[in-house]
Amino acid sequence: MVEAFTYLPGPDHGPSEIAAATGLSPTVVYRIVQSGIPVGLFVRGPAGRYWLGPGAAQVGMRAMAAAALEPGAARPILDRLSRALNGLSLLWVLSAHGPGRVVAEAAGRYGFDALGLSIGDFIRLGSTLRTGASGRAIAAHLPSHMVDAIAAEPLPPSAGPGVLRAPRDFRSALEDVRQAGYAVGREEMPGWPEVAAPVMWGDVVYGAVAVLVPAPLMPRDLAAPVALTTSAAGKITRLMSRGHGTASLLPHG
Repeated sequence: MVEAFTYLPGPDHGPSEIAAATGLSPTVVYRIVQSGIPVGLFVRGPAGRYWLGPGAAQVGMRAMAAAALEPGAARPILDRLSRALNGLSLLWVLSAHGPGRVVAEAAGRYGFDALGLSIGDFIRLGSTLRTGASGRAIAAHLPSHMVDAIAAEPLPPSAGPGVLRAPRDFRSALEDVRQAGYAVGREEMPGWPEVAAPVMWGDVVYGAVAVLVPAPLMPRDLAAPVALTTSAAGKITRLMSRGHGTASLLPHG
């Protein structure tokens, strides 16, 4: 039933809406929700509507922490990708602090200084899911209400000429990502075209593998970059599905 809160539009819902989405009776939904309020799974708002509470967030963060890759686990995969395409390979992961992303691992001959951005500009441009192929590779697998919030974000001033400026173009591109399984960025980071593919944990998006290549070096035919990037993302996805994450970040006892 908790899953219904992630795909129903809007943050709060009544028992009838939840019942229709889950196939349960409104009475059963009401009882489940009431039992979850004392432990913080749900919060009751005005007019008998409910939303997910801090307990649900804690469960989600603990689950993602337990699934997280060990430091360096993805490095060999990123190394091979960067060498094959002569680029900067990155593993972006979904931020635990709202819809955004952070770099978990990087590999390649280029350092971040080669991107020609200040640290502040890189953080602003890199952290939002509104820009870049990796942002769309992640956003394409998020609930609709989160996509709404991302689409409404202002674009960072440092965004490159290829950024999708209109929210409708951004939304349309997400459907393309879901269908194709990858995203392409046309110098949304100035001077650096990008190819990215999602890393999944079951049906949940964990992050994205991306490769940035200097514009003069990116092949005009993207078949090879796409194949190599989606293969790398698939390998990291399989690492997670086989339990090659951390031993456990959950408290014991």
